[in-house]
Amino acid sequence: MKKSQIVIAAWYRRYAQQKRYPQTKSSALVIQSYIRGWKARKILRELKHQKHCKEAVTTIAAYWHGTQVRREYRKFFRANAGKKIYEFTLQRIVQKYFLEMKNKMPSLSPIDKNWPSRPYLFLDSTHKELKRIFHLRRCKKYRDQFTDQQKLIYEEKLEASELFKDKKALYPSSVGQPFQGAYLEINKNPKYKKLKDAIEEKIIIAEVMNKINRANGKSTSWIFLLTNNNLLLADQKSGQIKSEVPLVDVTKVSMSSQNDGFFAVHLKEGSEAASKGDFLFSSDHLIEMATKLYRTTLSQTKQKLNIEISDEFLVQFRQDKVCVKFIQGNQKNGSVPTCKRKNNPLLEVAVP
Repeated sequence: MKKSQIVIAAWYRRYAQQKRYPQTKSSALVIQSYIRGWKARKILRELKHQKHCKEAVTTIAAYWHGTQVRREYRKFFRANAGKKIYEFTLQRIVQKYFLEMKNKMPSLSPIDKNWPSRPYLFLDSTHKELKRIFHLRRCKKYRDQFTDQQKLIYEEKLEASELFKDKKALYPSSVGQPFQGAYLEINKNPKYKKLKDAIEEKIIIAEVMNKINRANGKSTSWIFLLTNNNLLLADQKSGQIKSEVPLVDVTKVSMSSQNDGFFAVHLKEGSEAASKGDFLFSSDHLIEMATKLYRTTLSQTKQKLNIEISDEFLVQFRQDKVCVKFIQGNQKNGSVPTCKRKNNPLLEVAVP
């Protein structure tokens, strides 16, 4: 009986301990986790405190060094502040000037003379230089639109301006007239087939001009031709070439300063073409003719043709030197200039 009691008590105690052990174990684990968490948080607080102390030291040191530097720089700042403020203000004004100019630019037409006013006096030189640069840019953009043929035309017009502007009274009326060169359609007109076949070079000028007679000053119509290497005179009716003058034998072209189309072609002394003397012509396209003759001679001989503009000049007629003098007069023919040989050494041209 006693043995049975012992066995029952043992089993009961074992059962009671088994029931209590999970609860005790769970309580121990909870207590241990809380203790480990508390220790970890304590260590973390200590580490953060150390980090904040280091950062605080660095920040305090930086502020302290900044204070010392500013204290040392303050005495220099007062001396340089005016200059710095002036440079900043000037830079801002210039920046504003360019931004405003961007919206005020005139058109890209080279003849547009409009230009914004200068906002400040100290920008005067900059304003003028900007105007010059802008004009050069729009001129270049305008020129880039030209074909090769148009460029050649404008080059001839520019050459004519340099040769005759403010020197020849006839020049202003020629500005608006295009330089055509071939006023006679030699290639299309069957009347000039013989003349066309006789010329192998490129024809630069072909027009009917009045050639002044050396003896009496009267004029007759001739075909005047300019090629790459020669001046040619042909009969207007038959088209037969009567005179051929190499450009190397042309030394000078003379004309008056008045509103007439008379001009003289001076030839090199001793040359075959100069056997009868210099030529005196009257042309309705004097400016164009002289310009093309000047450019062609320069291209072929590499020498500039001398163009004399004077109301009185000498020409060589055979063995005699004759003075060609231009005077103002009233002609019976209205606005047509007349030419008359007064005496042996004088040829007088009356210009209206």
